[in-house]
Amino acid sequence: MPSPKNSTLLPYAADGSCFNSLLRCPSSGFYMVGEEGKELSFEHFDAALEHIKMMYTPRWRRPNQVGDWEIVSAVKWELSNQK
Repeated sequence: MPSPKNSTLLPYAADGSCFNSLLRCPSSGFYMVGEEGKELSFEHFDAALEHIKMMYTPRWRRPNQVGDWEIVSAVKWELSNQK
């Protein structure tokens, strides 16, 4: 279990993936968050995460198994040593 002192609260999708600092979209160079058609772009991970924390249903883009960037929704929040 991560130490709360060194951890960050991150949203996790149903497939077990979480929003993390490696999810900068390669085509734009930004973190993409929000529902389709209403997405916002963030240059910095911390700013994107702060916005996600305010969303009713947190959503973000991440690559799927074939490398396409799709939107997923949070189903839970957990402390993680990732960032």
